[in-house]
Amino acid sequence: MGQLSFLFLSANTPWVYALAEALGKNQATHATYFYDWLNYRRLRPTWPNTTPPALLQRSMYVLPPGYAGQFEWLFRPYLQRQIQRWCQQLQETTGEHPWVVAPYPYLARWVHKVPSEKLIYYNLDDYILYQPSRKDKILKLEAELVERATLTLCLSQFQVDALQKRYPYKADRIRHYPLGVVESYLNLQPERSPEPMTVGYIGNLIERVDWRLVYQVAQACPDTTFVFVGGLDDFAGGSHGQDWQANRAAALALPNVRHVGKVPQAQVTQYYWSFAVNWIPYTVTHPFNQAACPTKIMDGIASCRPVLSSDIPECRLYPEWITIFHSAQEAIAQLYKQLALEETADVREKRLRQLEFAQQQIWSIRAQTLEHWVSQL
Repeated sequence: MGQLSFLFLSANTPWVYALAEALGKNQATHATYFYDWLNYRRLRPTWPNTTPPALLQRSMYVLPPGYAGQFEWLFRPYLQRQIQRWCQQLQETTGEHPWVVAPYPYLARWVHKVPSEKLIYYNLDDYILYQPSRKDKILKLEAELVERATLTLCLSQFQVDALQKRYPYKADRIRHYPLGVVESYLNLQPERSPEPMTVGYIGNLIERVDWRLVYQVAQACPDTTFVFVGGLDDFAGGSHGQDWQANRAAALALPNVRHVGKVPQAQVTQYYWSFAVNWIPYTVTHPFNQAACPTKIMDGIASCRPVLSSDIPECRLYPEWITIFHSAQEAIAQLYKQLALEETADVREKRLRQLEFAQQQIWSIRAQTLEHWVSQL
């Protein structure tokens, strides 16, 4: 058997690229970005500002609008050939056909010529929620990937359960593969004191946050500073209620609420570590929140600070590290309980155990897990 190798298609999101980068430390890996002209011009994407591993190759393709949608049929032959060329290049290096990782349903037709035994479907979300009007087509393409793929990886347990129910004959090949931790997010000095009486949230300040709950909790805790780090983006893949923007404005206007806005990625960890408590006040009924694996879970745990969350399915998987609340009253009580903790031997010991747990969730460990799984297939 030759050396393992991996081809990542549409590794545009930070977490897909993070996995490719982790694998590229030991295995020949090729990560690709795909953009249409309009999004490329709007986003001006670049590769992460880090030196890539020696075994990681990167390619960015900019194509006309509609290449993955209305005119996909037109670009399909070209992209199928391109994928075959990338596979051949990796095979010449390692002696084995690479594992091809497809993280989106629209890639199903492009990987038709990839051997099923070398295909991985990397499910990041419930894609129906992206474009409800295209539900039937998305389900059809996703079915092609799940049925053909040797392995289906799901970021959230919610999606594992949903896909196993939909495809029971593939259940043993549909596995939970949650987000990893970027090593720089590990707080290696958890004994350093945070900013007293602070509760922090990092992420886009959109409709997925339960702003009514935030307002109620912050108003009831005038001696506590609530810090929100993130942009005021108003699009979250759909609408959820009509009052969330007004509730957000009311919450951010409270005297003990501080809105920092977007910060450079390099500063994110300093905010995580500075908060006395990190929280995830998500709306529990929001379909995106039900199906998601929020980055805030592992990033919050890696901060070695207490983490509180509303009752989001993925957060329930970590009862030792995440305290779940079910109402504003519970959130208030739990926040004050955590904020009042004194520096005892038990508290210090728990922080160290939290750090040890987080160290086992870094992307290089995730990569080792995937290497083990595919070597056993």
